[in-house]
Amino acid sequence: SMAENTGMRPIAKDTVHKLCSGQVIVDLATSAKELLENSLDAGATSIDIKMRDSGVTSITVTDNGHGIPPENYPTLCRKHWTSKITSFEDLDGVTTFGFRGEALSSLCAVASVTIVTATRESAPMGMSLEYDHNGELVGSTAVARERGTTVVVSGLFARWPVRLADLKKNARREYTRLVSLVEQYSIISDVRLCLSNQTRGQPVVAVRTPPQSDRLTRLLSVFGAHVRPHLVRFEYQAEDFSLEGHVSRPEGGRGGSDKQYFFVNGRPCDLPRPKKLVNEVFRGYCPNRYPVFAIAIVVKGSVDVNLTPDKREILIRCEELVLRGLKEALVSVLEPDESAFSVAGVSAGSVNGSAGVKRQSSLMCEELVPPPPATMKPRLSEPAREAVPPPQVSSTKKRPSETASKPPTTASKPPTTVSKPPAATSAPKKMGTVVIGSCRNRVQNDTHDWKSVADRLRIKQARMKAKLEDSQLRDLDPMPAMTEGGLSVTDPEEASSALSRLIHKTDFQRMRVLGQFNHGFIIALLDCDLYIIDQHASDEKYNFEQLQQRAQISSQPLIHPAVLELGVVDEAVAIE
Repeated sequence: SMAENTGMRPIAKDTVHKLCSGQVIVDLATSAKELLENSLDAGATSIDIKMRDSGVTSITVTDNGHGIPPENYPTLCRKHWTSKITSFEDLDGVTTFGFRGEALSSLCAVASVTIVTATRESAPMGMSLEYDHNGELVGSTAVARERGTTVVVSGLFARWPVRLADLKKNARREYTRLVSLVEQYSIISDVRLCLSNQTRGQPVVAVRTPPQSDRLTRLLSVFGAHVRPHLVRFEYQAEDFSLEGHVSRPEGGRGGSDKQYFFVNGRPCDLPRPKKLVNEVFRGYCPNRYPVFAIAIVVKGSVDVNLTPDKREILIRCEELVLRGLKEALVSVLEPDESAFSVAGVSAGSVNGSAGVKRQSSLMCEELVPPPPATMKPRLSEPAREAVPPPQVSSTKKRPSETASKPPTTASKPPTTVSKPPAATSAPKKMGTVVIGSCRNRVQNDTHDWKSVADRLRIKQARMKAKLEDSQLRDLDPMPAMTEGGLSVTDPEEASSALSRLIHKTDFQRMRVLGQFNHGFIIALLDCDLYIIDQHASDEKYNFEQLQQRAQISSQPLIHPAVLELGVVDEAVAIE
């Protein structure tokens, strides 16, 4: 019994192998991902991933990489045997996707693995290698093969009943996750990549990218050509890191957040905080949609990729700086350009001579106010008024009294404008501009009673100040308690319970109709409460409930079928 076996003992080697392998290969996506990364590390320029029955029957990955030398055949699938690193310190400068030496060994533990490989020296002849569940080579056969490697994984999770049942039950969902994963590698890698699945009949291609193509072309092959008008590229350079990527504008948002990819030093990864930041920034411009983006982050050192076996989680030491730079870069490309406008289908970012496109925000009073007499001078020492800013007074012509009291001046003297300093910024409220006189009074010999105008201004200012003080006092007075209808503002608990009342359908039978308002609202009384019922909304609610209870919807096939162009992920969602 377990109570008697209390002594410490080592776990059997086969048990340890299965325990560790179950953490590395957890589903269909990680199985194909490990093989894809091996092909990329081998320098392949063309990779084909073929699924049979969504990976339940077999997974085949074929590449044209360097191939496997014959001296590595016996140790190829052994645990923690690798050619990527030799010590832990090598992780600081690792440039390959894999480095732990666990992928092939773990695949052997959960499935049957056969490898066909050939190097440049041995091609066109290669070797077919068969390995057991412990990763030991059990057989080899000479076959025809060009340079490269083909790995066939069959019977995935055949020795793991629970995972096999889950894989068969959710095969399509697992394949959809694999498609999303392969799309990320197709964006960051400049290789020809093709993913297909064969259930019955001809294989169906899910991902295909052209070889040696630019980043934008690969993005469009994944996101679709319809997002091209909405994609915008951005860059950000800092001392310890750099950002480069594409993000969709607000008008190109999606209903889901599935097309959002991050890459750190060329490695696809999951970055929860940067992803949340991008969505929050985008939500500021388009609240109900999600952006499409692919953002590459290059960090100079200080990156830990050895957090999980699948290496999807990455620890960045300067993450706070990256978040700050990412937000700044996104705002710069998503913020609408205030100087850009569209008129009759023609957009312009800037126009030479801004005076031609900007309307004057205010008119100078000198265009409307008649010139004052020479004896009238503004009192500059008078304290600033709170409500009405004083008018600007301009002298454009010499008055007769002015010529009598002052020596003559040259006619070429420009108009002089004297104005009182504006009112203090602490004024409680800014009133509208008062225009004195009119354009019809601009006559050379016209006289104006400026003293009476000043008196009227002071009286009007006093009235406005009194009204303003009265309105401010009313705003400060507390509202009287409302007790009608059972609602009291002075009692928070009672008010909260009154506002949270629920109306049931049976309550409408007890209501007493008082009348109708505006041919669209029924005024009814229930106990001590008054209700205003929207007739139009009530009619729609009633008709909807009746349709739900009685209507029977019948459909028939279209005479001419409508063809929908859907991606593999969208197709899986539609079928489910």
